[in-house]
Amino acid sequence: MGKIFLLAASFFLFSIYPLLSTELTILTENLPNLNYIKDGELVGLSVDIVKEIQKRVGSHEQIKVFPWARAYSLALEEKNVVLFSITHTESRKGLFKWICPLVTKRDILVAKKGSGIEINSLEDAKKVKRIGTIRDDSKERLLKSHGFTNLESVSDEQQNVKKLILGRIDLWVNKQPGLKTVCDLAGVDYHQLEEVFHLRERDLCIAFSRNTSDSIVRKWRNAFNDMLTDGTIQQIRNTWNFE
Repeated sequence: MGKIFLLAASFFLFSIYPLLSTELTILTENLPNLNYIKDGELVGLSVDIVKEIQKRVGSHEQIKVFPWARAYSLALEEKNVVLFSITHTESRKGLFKWICPLVTKRDILVAKKGSGIEINSLEDAKKVKRIGTIRDDSKERLLKSHGFTNLESVSDEQQNVKKLILGRIDLWVNKQPGLKTVCDLAGVDYHQLEEVFHLRERDLCIAFSRNTSDSIVRKWRNAFNDMLTDGTIQQIRNTWNFE
């Protein structure tokens, strides 16, 4: 009887081991003020939300910071990858399993104050010489889909704001909220910039690679929904001055 019990117990432990040992690769980018490195530490509104979800579901994986294009590629190609904060768009809808929204953002075009640049349409924006973008992010893809050929890609937003101040680009595509934090990190006076055009409003979310187990996604989604219900999400948003 004892041997039978041990065999049954061994079979049970073996059968659930893959579930217990499933490790997620949790990726983010340097995107102030949602997820970014400050004084050597990963901080931000989205980071706080994801870490709280991890705490509630018992996930102990370390969040890794990658350039956006690399993180996005891994989320598309590899299994058990979590990516945040990612803009939810119609073209991406079927590529991932989603938890939304962390926050809602506005994508905007920014100019150096006093530049004299006036943008009343996308066609106006196509006429400037150079627009700073992040390589392969949703805002760059949006502009490319509208036929823009005057884009200059980099891997970090702080590079873009410095280029804008130095006159190396004419416009910068960024988001609100978050613009001031990028400026602060780059050592640029936020008041030297001005918004000249509103592009769109979109939700920022958590995305799982398509071949991630539905049970894992469901646990994360349930934890997120519980945080919405008990007020934790709103508390975190308030801490970071998001509406």
